[in-house]
Amino acid sequence: MRRTNPAFTLILSGLATIGLIAGLYAALHSPLFMVRVVEVVDQAEDAPLDAKEVSALAAVPLAEVSLFDLSLASIEKRLLGHPWVEGVILTKRFPQTLSVQVIYRNPVALLQDPHGTLQYVDEDGVLFGVLNLNARPDLPLLSGFSADPRADSFKSALDLLKSWSGRLWKTSNQISQITYDEEEGFQVWTTFAPAHRVVVILGQDIDVQTDPSKWTEHLARIDAVLGQVATRSIPARQIYADTHKKIVVRTVRGS
Repeated sequence: MRRTNPAFTLILSGLATIGLIAGLYAALHSPLFMVRVVEVVDQAEDAPLDAKEVSALAAVPLAEVSLFDLSLASIEKRLLGHPWVEGVILTKRFPQTLSVQVIYRNPVALLQDPHGTLQYVDEDGVLFGVLNLNARPDLPLLSGFSADPRADSFKSALDLLKSWSGRLWKTSNQISQITYDEEEGFQVWTTFAPAHRVVVILGQDIDVQTDPSKWTEHLARIDAVLGQVATRSIPARQIYADTHKKIVVRTVRGS
């Protein structure tokens, strides 16, 4: 029986491997796998960016790169560079589609800095973007606060907003503004009934986090007072509601 030359076998094996690699490379870079579609999914109708804007930010070179070679890290970095974008989910869908899902920040208020610039504030106290009249211009306004999210007054304002908005108010009132003053402390401008606006002065000490049960009881008392103001059509101008004092309603002069 004739013996096979080891060197010849090695050469054949090498050629087969090279052929396999070349075939695989050709398959991976075949026009069949070129990225031709960027699909933006799960977009809400009121999203701050539309599908075209998301695609433009992603900047995927269509029909130029294989789906196998597409760098998801660079696309994610470009999308996360937009102030409204909090997270991104990218999925390669073979043979030719990149699926993009954008997770947007959830603004809960607008902060007005000492220079009058308005920025969005999310539920974690992160400041982002500047006011866009096409993107949630109806949010409560925070003024008189430091832009430093670590400042006690700023954190207290966000806690107050969350606690206040989380209640089932009988008057269905909505906060339009929270201001902070060194002398009078926290003031909440609330709108209820048809276009009735009144300011609730809470003072310096609001125990939203330090004493949640006490704060819940105090909000219930404020709620009851606002209910009386609304049902009796009382022309209230200010409601003094310091947690350490009785609630006092000041009406419009002459009423």
